Amino acid sequence: MGKRMYYVFKFILENKDKGISAKEIQERLEDYEIYLDIKTVYSCIHQINDFFYEWLHENMITSIKRVGFKIQTDFLEDGELQFLLDSIVFHQDLKNDDKQNLQNKLLSLSSYHQKQRLVHFKPSKRDLHFSLFLNLTTIMKAIENKSVLSFQYINYVIKRNHLTEVPSLHGNNQDQYIISPYQIVSQNNHYYVIGYNDKFKNALSTYRVDRMRLIQTIRDSYIDIREQFDLTDEIEKTTNMYISQNRDTIQLECDQKLLRELVSRFGTDITAQKLYQQQYLVTILDTPISDGLIGWLMMLQDQVKVIAPESLQIEMKKRIEKMLTLYNHDNEI
Repeated sequence: MGKRMYYVFKFILENKDKGISAKEIQERLEDYEIYLDIKTVYSCIHQINDFFYEWLHENMITSIKRVGFKIQTDFLEDGELQFLLDSIVFHQDLKNDDKQNLQNKLLSLSSYHQKQRLVHFKPSKRDLHFSLFLNLTTIMKAIENKSVLSFQYINYVIKRNHLTEVPSLHGNNQDQYIISPYQIVSQNNHYYVIGYNDKFKNALSTYRVDRMRLIQTIRDSYIDIREQFDLTDEIEKTTNMYISQNRDTIQLECDQKLLRELVSRFGTDITAQKLYQQQYLVTILDTPISDGLIGWLMMLQDQVKVIAPESLQIEMKKRIEKMLTLYNHDNEI
């Protein structure tokens, strides 16, 4: 799309009225030292519609008699754009500048009237010391080119009662971590890179991308040991600290109002048997018995009771008794 087409498109997108005439477009183009006759303005609009037609399957710009040109179909539907903007603004690992830049790119294809229909949420103010986009880009290119990565991996110390970011000293060379990267995965709204660190022979290592700093490619031998592993299985085991290798069928007694919460976590492949009144016995097959599951069950407090397996029930009792001891100790003090 050339310069003149860009500005014709821009004027139509940003027009606040019901439409903009070819004459108005022609006059506004002159502000940018672009001089077109009316016929060429019509031709530009026709080319813009041709450009977007394969995506939209209809014309983006329509002409209304005695009104002018207006956006008939936005590139993204309102719901699609709202979802994408919200996903950006609420992502905890993105700098505010990166959030704003990405949102601006999405909105550049949005009409004035669509922007007015959107709900704009303000991002939380977090002072991040890294760019997730830059980290991901560097890692993805390294994976494609089979290049070795060097980076620092952060830890925290307390200074003046505040947590301060410092590099971990457990790398290949003190604070320098050296890996051959294989794959990026996403778990729990965080990105991870899986690769090989020669400190851990015949094993895969996993690092959270938002904890990596000063990432760069270096001239070193790329070591590929992926054939030794079922990478899909390794992803499940290593990228989520809440994932457990121990799996079992669990049964929970809960109120009917909790069923939606259970579906949100486990999906619809569960069975529910009515016990009495609004109480149900829910059975979930082949579920990881993990710290994440236990923490989630404890968060639900007295809304749910573990019936099986017995080992999970015993562990829940231990956790509850430990918490009770902790608070009773406070009362003694």
